Amino acid sequence: MKNNTVSQFDICGIGMSMVDLVQVVDAFPANGGITEAGDNCLNGGGPVPTALCTAAKLGASVAVIDRVGDDWKGRLVRDEYLQYGVDTSCFQLESGKTTTFGSVLVRKEDGERHVIFAPGNFTALETAELPVPVLQSTRILHVNGRHWPACLDAADIVREAGGLVSFDGGANRYDPKFDELLKKTDIAIVAREFAEKFCGTDDNATQLGEFVRTGAKIVGITDGAEGSWFATDEGEVFYQPAFPVDRVVDTTGCGDAFHGGFLFGYSRDWSIRESAKFASAVAALNAQGLGGRGNLPSLGEVADLIQHRK
Repeated sequence: MKNNTVSQFDICGIGMSMVDLVQVVDAFPANGGITEAGDNCLNGGGPVPTALCTAAKLGASVAVIDRVGDDWKGRLVRDEYLQYGVDTSCFQLESGKTTTFGSVLVRKEDGERHVIFAPGNFTALETAELPVPVLQSTRILHVNGRHWPACLDAADIVREAGGLVSFDGGANRYDPKFDELLKKTDIAIVAREFAEKFCGTDDNATQLGEFVRTGAKIVGITDGAEGSWFATDEGEVFYQPAFPVDRVVDTTGCGDAFHGGFLFGYSRDWSIRESAKFASAVAALNAQGLGGRGNLPSLGEVADLIQHRK
């Protein structure tokens, strides 16, 4: 993949930066009462933000375009971006506003999760605030529909400059308005539940074909431990198995890490198959730690898993 300009960043993202409190419980509460938690952690979260942190840790040049509240949560988010090497020159802390906060319950026996979140009251980004020179010089823009409709205009800016747009369609996040964004998308990697809602069928082949007809050059449908299915507008279709791991601690953020791993590989001109395999390994390693970024791996750790799981 090539951009018409000199690339400032491999990947830029527009998403929802937030803080996650993750707690492990024996079972999800069904009634009122008290539930004792085991392990817990507090860290930054959000689908696009976690993908950006993943790619940055692996070695990509990455920037975030977002706004949050100027509270302790917003400052925690900013500091964690910097810790992972994500550029924050387009990241704003809005005075007097709050940052989105999520509480994630993780079931101990299988890593399944239940998410509760409180949206922040920060002001959504507007098109006039978009950093046009940054967008024009990025190779890939990664979005999931946050800061609507500014993300639509950002997609146009990137594509007109020769870059690619990547869309994350997460489980339980389908909205008919995303049909418009998908028409501006080059790389569409979505959860199986999202694909079923978008296509009205659970048939993988039909789902892949429908996304390609919408305009995507690359389509991926992920299904956790069941693996992922890919197709391209050139007719290539393949299945990527999930990498088995010895112990699943938490599945929070695994799909987001998958996106980050795929975009890292593809931004380095790896093939789609190589990028998908790499992404699968990244997601598997992340499942071994608590929290959406509990075990984001290094490039060497991913390479080691792939080598030993041939």
